[in-house]
Formats: sequence, C-alpha cells, structure tokens
Amino acid sequence: MAQIGYGEANGKVILIGEHAVTFGQPAIAIPFTTGKVKVTITALAQDNPSYIHSDVYDGQLSDAPEHIKAVISRFIEQHQIDNPIDVEFETNLPPSRGLGSSAAMAIAFVRASYDYLKQTLTNEQLIEEANWAERIAHGKPSGIDTQTIVSNKPVWFHQGKVTTLKSLNLDGYMVVIDTGVKGSTKQAVEEVHQLCNQDATYMSYVEHIGQLVYEANDAIEHHDFNQLASVFTLAQDNLRKLTVSHDNIEALLEMSKHQGATAGKLTGGGRGGSMIILAQNLDIAEKVAMAAEKFGAHHTWIENLGGQRD
Repeated sequence: MAQIGYGEANGKVILIGEHAVTFGQPAIAIPFTTGKVKVTITALAQDNPSYIHSDVYDGQLSDAPEHIKAVISRFIEQHQIDNPIDVEFETNLPPSRGLGSSAAMAIAFVRASYDYLKQTLTNEQLIEEANWAERIAHGKPSGIDTQTIVSNKPVWFHQGKVTTLKSLNLDGYMVVIDTGVKGSTKQAVEEVHQLCNQDATYMSYVEHIGQLVYEANDAIEHHDFNQLASVFTLAQDNLRKLTVSHDNIEALLEMSKHQGATAGKLTGGGRGGSMIILAQNLDIAEKVAMAAEKFGAHHTWIENLGGQRD
C-alpha cells in the first residue's frame, strides 16, 4: 500500500480591521467554515517525477509556481523524502479573494505532510510552517489568516498577538460574495502604506478603522446585530477613502441593500476580491446571494451568525 498523508483546513473572513491591522491596529477575523482546502500526499514509484494537481496548477513539481513549489520542496528537503510524491489540492476557496486561500492551502499541506510522516504536529509548529509559506505568497502577511484558521474560532488579532473570542451569537446571516475580480493583497497593502506615508489624512482613516474594531467587539459581546451593521457601514467608508474598494464592490453593496440587506463591506485586501453582507434573516440572505450571482459574482456562500436558525 502506498504511503499517504491527508490534511484539510477551512478559510477565514476578516470581519473588520483589514489594512489597519498592518499598521498595528487590531482586527477581528472569523473562520469561514463553508470554504475548505483538502490535501492528499501519495508516494510514487521512484521512476516518476513529483507531481501537483490543483485548480491553479497541474503538472510536475519542478515547473510549479514558486509559492507552491517552495513549500513542497521545503518539506521534501527538511524531511529527506527520498521517493517522489503526488500532491493533490481540492478546494472551493478561490485564490486572491481575501478568504485565506493561500493560508488554508499551506495549513492543509502541513497537516497532510505530518500525517504522511506519521508525526505529531503541534499548533505552534503548524503556525510557524504556515507563516513561512505565507511570506512566500504575500511578502509581509499580518499572520491573522494562519492564526484564525488554526484556532478555528473568532480571533482578536493585535500586533502579532492573538486572543480567541467566543463564538458569534448574532441574530442574522452573513453572505460572503466572491466578486470575481482578482485582487492583490500584497499590492494593496503596499499602496495604502505609501498613501499614509505621504498624507496624514489617510492615516486618520486607518486609525478610525482601529476604533471601529473595538466597537465591533462590543457589538459581538452584546449580541447586537444592528450595532455591527452600523460599524460595517463606517468601516467600508474608510476603506473606500483608502482607495481599496472597487466599482463591483460598490455596485454589489447597492444591489444588496435593494434586496433588504442591512449593511456590507469588503473583506481582505480589496480592489476586488470578496465582500461580506449582513442580512437579518435567511430569506434576505438568499435574495442577496441570488442577485449577486446574476450580477456576475463567481461564488456566494451563506453563513449563520449563530443566533438563529430559520
């Protein structure tokens, strides 16, 4: 029987605090449980090349994109894997959409690699290995993706330190929308930093987002859906001023309100990518998702915020 390893991980959604978190402000992120990555590593016979199967690349390891090749090659070198391997990635998490796709791929692969070796993997090792992979993919990631996905709970992230929060218990639903527009977190983060270095006005938007994170936490503590919705609206206004919104995001926000949505904002790096919409009940959430798909969104997902089941 061939040697096999298996690992999986879900994605993440930044509830609030994107961009500001890279300036040392806090952020809140939550697990995105309907988005998953599954990785299987299988030993191959010696006369085969190592191979990768994924949505973004299908071919020999030697020709793979650098962020995938580096992680797998590091595993082979560190653990002195003698035989070639076949690595299969299965996912419904689209890349470059702010949903933690690259971190989930890294975490799922690390879990699969330790399962392949039949070795125990601690959360500390997992975070260290996944953060290494994230630096290859994103340059200077905040670390919030890996921390949220590994803990699989809502987290408060501030200056590299993570506090696990209690599960959401809000009477409402969240619609996650993949706008279909590929964003670049790395580029967006760098350009926002440039703006803030050039003009203190932009830094005031960053600081306001930081204040809103505390207000969002208060809304979560008091199970106040409407307060969180108000925070979303203000956060999106600041993100818009930081130039990281997008015409499609603005159009989808307006359209969602016509369907009865309470509020919404981009999530992640912006300039496309993904967004999150708050809806008071499942009927409104489904209308928002359907309208978004008719508009041209690539994917929509509906998540219950913990307070009700229709």
